[in-house]
Amino acid sequence: MEKAKRLVFFWFLAILFFLIAPVVILYSQGFLFDFKKGVFVHSGTITFKSNPQAVDVSLNGEKKQSQQRTDLINGSSNISSIFPGDYNIEISKDNFQAWSKKTTVYSGLSSEFWNVVLARKSYEKIPLDTKKAEKFFVSPQNDFLVFVFQENENFNLKIFDIKNEKINNEFSFPDWNLVEEERRENIEWSPRGKFLSVPVKKNNQNIQISQIENSPYAYFIVNLEKNIFLNLNEAIKEEDIQDVRWDPQEQNYVFFINKKNSSLMRADTQNPSDLKEIASDVSSYDLSGSRVYYVKNPSNLVFRKDIGKEMEPVQITQNFSEENKIIYRLIIYDDSKIAFISEDKNFYIFNKGEYETYFKKLGENVSGIHFSDDGKKVAFWTPNEISVYFTRDWLTPPLRAENETQNITRYSEPIKNVQWFNDYEHIVFSSGSWAKIIELDSRDHRNCMDLFNTTIENPFIIYDGFLEKIYFTDRQKDINGIYSINFPEKVPFLGIGG
Repeated sequence: MEKAKRLVFFWFLAILFFLIAPVVILYSQGFLFDFKKGVFVHSGTITFKSNPQAVDVSLNGEKKQSQQRTDLINGSSNISSIFPGDYNIEISKDNFQAWSKKTTVYSGLSSEFWNVVLARKSYEKIPLDTKKAEKFFVSPQNDFLVFVFQENENFNLKIFDIKNEKINNEFSFPDWNLVEEERRENIEWSPRGKFLSVPVKKNNQNIQISQIENSPYAYFIVNLEKNIFLNLNEAIKEEDIQDVRWDPQEQNYVFFINKKNSSLMRADTQNPSDLKEIASDVSSYDLSGSRVYYVKNPSNLVFRKDIGKEMEPVQITQNFSEENKIIYRLIIYDDSKIAFISEDKNFYIFNKGEYETYFKKLGENVSGIHFSDDGKKVAFWTPNEISVYFTRDWLTPPLRAENETQNITRYSEPIKNVQWFNDYEHIVFSSGSWAKIIELDSRDHRNCMDLFNTTIENPFIIYDGFLEKIYFTDRQKDINGIYSINFPEKVPFLGIGG
C-alpha cells in the first residue's frame, strides 16, 4: 500500500513537471498566455531613455514602475512582458510636464523611444550681473559671454566671467550701434576667445570716420588681453566690407568680403598691411575646419581652398538649381552637404547622399538654417514655421529617409532663437515671450513643452549644451538683464548618485 502511494505521488510530480516546465520555459522566452484566445503569444517590450532618469511610467493608465529596469550602460529602461496591442504610454515625474505617445506593441519586438525629455513645470530664473543687456554671445570655451546695450548715444560692450560671475572688461563706442538685424551679422568670438569682431553702424550719418567717407558701417576688433580695440575699416583702408569672420586656424586673422570688387580677403588684424585676396567675384563664403568655401558670381558655383596653402581652388558643385539668384549666405557642413540662402530668402540644399545627389529648393522666406553636429539633419525656419531636412537615412526609431523633409511646428506668433538641443532630436525655440522645446519624433504627436515665459516679447535666447544651461534676456523693474535656467536635468554617471 505504501509503495503504491509513493508510485502515485511520483507520477503526479512527473506529470506536474511536464505540465509546468513548458509554461516556465515559454514565460522565460517572453511568451504570455492569452486567456481570451486560449493560446500562448509572444510578448513585446517598450524601451525608453529619458531625462530625468527616475520617472513614473504607465500604460493605458496602469502604472508599470515596478517592471522598470534601468540599463546602466546607456541609461535606458525596459517594460517587458507586454501583450501585443495598442497602448498609450505616459512618462511622468512630480513637478515635471508629462510626455505621452500612442504606440503599438508587436510580438517579440521592442517599441523604442530613445529621446524622452521632460521639462519642469517651472524653473528658477538665475540672474546674472548684466544690467541693461540687450544681446549677448557665449565664448567658444563657454567661460565668458559678451553682452551689449545702447545708452544715450553710446554703444556699450561688457565681458562677463561666467564662472566668477563678474564683469571683466568694458568698452564704449560713442555714436555707434550694433548693426540692424537685416544686416544678418552679429558679434563673433575668435576661436580661442581672445578677440571679438563687432559689426556697427553710425548713429548719425554726418559723423565721419578718418579716411572713410561714405559707408555708415564698420567693424571694431576688440583685443581682450590688451583691453584695446581698433577700427578694421580704417586699419585696412577699405570703406565697404561685410561678413567679417575669424580664421579658424590663426587667431589674429579674419576673412571678409570687399563689396567694392566682390573680393574675398584675409587680413591680419594685428598687422593690417598683411592683406591678401583669396578669390574674386565672391557673393558669399563660409569656413569649415581648415578650409574656406565660397560662391562665385554669377554662376553660384562653390569652390574651396585650404587655408594658408598656395593651392588651386577645388570646384565642389557643377551647377545651381535656379538662375539669376544672388546668394547672401553659404552654410557648409562638408563637401557633400552645403546650404544656400538667396537674397530673396529662398533656401537651397546640395546633398551628395548615399543613394544619389540632390540639389533643390527647400523653402521660401527662410530666416535661418542649422546643421546638426553629425550633418544628418538640417533645421530651417521661417518667421512662423520650423522644418527639418534629413541628409541621410536615420535608422534609429523613428526611422527617417535620406532626402526627407518634415514640418515640425507652426505658430501664429513669430518664431525666433531656433537651436538644436544636444540630442539633435529636439529643437529649442521661442514664440512670442515663451521659450519652448519640441521633439522631432512624429509618431502619434510631437510633444512640445514650455520652458519659461519672459516679460518681454521675443527675448534673445542661447542654449548652451556644454554648460547645460539656457541663457536669455528678460526685464525686471524696467531694467533688461541676462538670466539662466539649468536645463536639462543632470544625469548621474552609470546611474550612481541620483
